[in-house]
Amino acid sequence: MAGELNISTSAYSKIERGVTDPSIGRLTEIAKILEVDITYFFIEQPANPITKAEDPARPYGFATKTEVDELARELSNAISKMRQEIATLKTTLTTASAAKNRAKSRKK
Repeated sequence: MAGELNISTSAYSKIERGVTDPSIGRLTEIAKILEVDITYFFIEQPANPITKAEDPARPYGFATKTEVDELARELSNAISKMRQEIATLKTTLTTASAAKNRAKSRKK
């Protein structure tokens, strides 16, 4: 959000935390980015509104949230497979090392 507003993350954090009140111009920019009417900020909202990021059909940067979630699942699966492969390689190396050590002992 800070990047889209051309302000530092620190400055935007102060707005979010209520440390700094945004100008009407800045509030208008935020409303445009969030795709809400500026009056949204002045009306009491329901307890759990769906945010832009939670809506799977909305763009989420260059991808939708659904696409990002799918990518996260794919990465998680790939990491699990790599961990299994690493465990197999460790077992193979341990077995090979033990066999090599036994062979050295026999030669002595």
